[in-house]
Amino acid sequence: MLADMVAAGTLPALEERLPSSADAFVDAAYTPADETPVYGGTMRTPNAGMWYFGPICEEPLFRLLDDGSVEANVAGGYDLSDDGLVYTIHLREGMKWSDGTPFTATDCVYYYNYVLVTDVDNETGKVTKSNTTKIYNWYMTADPSDGGKMKPAQVRYVDDVTFTITLYSPKPTLLQNICIDNKWMFCPREWYKDIMSNDASKPHWSGETDLKLIGGEGLPTVTEEQALANAKARSSLYTFEDYNRLCEQLGYRYWQYAGRPTLRPWNITSALTEQTLVFERNPYYWKVDAQGRQLPYVDKIEFVTMDESLNTQEVMAGNLDFCGFGGPDFPTYKASEATGCYSIKTMVSPNWTTAALQLNQSYKDAQYAKLFAEIDFRHALSIAADRSDMNEILNNGMAEPQQFAAPEGTAEYIPGAPEKWIELDVDEANRLLDGISMLNSTLNADGYRTFADEANAGKAVTLEVETTGDDWSARTVALLAQYYKKIGIQVVEVANTDNNARNEKYYTGDQAMCSLEGGTGVFNVILRPDYLSARRNNVCWLGKYGLEHQDHLTPEPGTPMAEVVDATLALNAGTTMEELQAAGERILQSHYENTWAIGFYNDSNSFYAVNNRIHNWREGFVMCDELRFLGNGRPYTWFIQE
Repeated sequence: MLADMVAAGTLPALEERLPSSADAFVDAAYTPADETPVYGGTMRTPNAGMWYFGPICEEPLFRLLDDGSVEANVAGGYDLSDDGLVYTIHLREGMKWSDGTPFTATDCVYYYNYVLVTDVDNETGKVTKSNTTKIYNWYMTADPSDGGKMKPAQVRYVDDVTFTITLYSPKPTLLQNICIDNKWMFCPREWYKDIMSNDASKPHWSGETDLKLIGGEGLPTVTEEQALANAKARSSLYTFEDYNRLCEQLGYRYWQYAGRPTLRPWNITSALTEQTLVFERNPYYWKVDAQGRQLPYVDKIEFVTMDESLNTQEVMAGNLDFCGFGGPDFPTYKASEATGCYSIKTMVSPNWTTAALQLNQSYKDAQYAKLFAEIDFRHALSIAADRSDMNEILNNGMAEPQQFAAPEGTAEYIPGAPEKWIELDVDEANRLLDGISMLNSTLNADGYRTFADEANAGKAVTLEVETTGDDWSARTVALLAQYYKKIGIQVVEVANTDNNARNEKYYTGDQAMCSLEGGTGVFNVILRPDYLSARRNNVCWLGKYGLEHQDHLTPEPGTPMAEVVDATLALNAGTTMEELQAAGERILQSHYENTWAIGFYNDSNSFYAVNNRIHNWREGFVMCDELRFLGNGRPYTWFIQE
């Protein structure tokens, strides 16, 4: 495909497109040793949305590896100063964007200083505006000379292949945090400079006056209205209703929009509204195999929008080249594997659970919040659930009954945690509930327990469970209603098929009473404690105790929730690995002791049906968000051979 373009004079020769021979990324580990890859062809897979097709093509500055370490990726390497404050990032000489323009350190420092962070409150150090609309805390560290105030890092240009990140206090996991929260950390400055608002007449938020050092040299003043107009003039695909939407889509979720230069192996060439999204190879892609052949091998990937119920028949007909599926569908795929055109590939996910109930500890009804804080109430709910029954009905028996806990074999594993409170014991559950003074031990006419006093006196104890409204959620809640009726607790599903609206209830911290969650994985509590700590504001069990809530609640000192918050603060402030590990262990121990989320079963297998014409798909790699799902399997090394 590219050779024809070179012959036609529409594309430079290969040696002009790749980085210098010393700086090309040689992916020898994923180069096939027993067969010669074939170039060309199109792979087809279902379109499962931007968080499916995005990671497949993603190329971060540094790549997080299975063991939690980092690998230089877009970056060629780094050095760290002896005091742990200055990271010097080295880029690969001669790299180019997909449109052939040079990729340099200016693209990195501009991204940080003008796109990621665009305004900072000088009094508090808090970042108040971003042209991505996503504000991360990886770059915030405490300034010892200013009373420990948290301040954003300084990112400065050194030369075209070098830039620095300077912190106020050491952050041992900085590169891992960038891998997880701000993977790309660069953008094509020349492409963005007239569609990102900027007031060139005002001093820069960093206080830097040498604009070359921060990527601002020669930048024009662009109002938000002008940015919208400039984007619209560039492409009909960039017509956004307001500037925030432009930032959200082009500043952050850029991989969905044709025309934006990237460093990815394939770029989208179709509009998001089309039924089939087409991604075509990047002729300037900078990775080569062990023999020096440019990657990727495959010319195109098509992401096909279709009813999910059709996936199985399309795989069996050979119309889809790879497609993920869950345990309930395993028997169907397995039955036809031997006679079909595909094979089942198994990857691993660091799941804590694939089904869990979360009770909001700061629910707006104070009496329910008090009940949810009772450990005996959570204990009773846990041992009243028939996990074996759930597993057979919902998973064809392919999962394992398990508590919300790290499975054995992972770094966060605590002996006994997966087995805690998972044995069915309805009698003991009733005994525990009888001992909670705020509840009446006798049941009402409908067979439910009632509150003994206060505002809800005489009312049935009812759990309103938020779900995504899908069939799995409905079936799971129906089973929980059946199990919990035996202990006098009523369960009602609050279905909400709009996931964004559902998340809004979690962001408020007190609107959702409880939630049913599907797959919840925790790769590493130190690197990404989102589901476990008090850091985030969209975890149902945590409620308003999340530190990111504007009206964050401070728990009563000495309570179990206070320990979660204190450990989270210690994790945020840690400047050595020893401090971070100690804080992480406190968070893990809190979940072990308190069972903040009630897990029902777990399955660490991730299954994909892969057409037999797809070669070099390696099984067993870890599938999770931190490692970018299928991206961890290096799709740019897959090839097609009929």
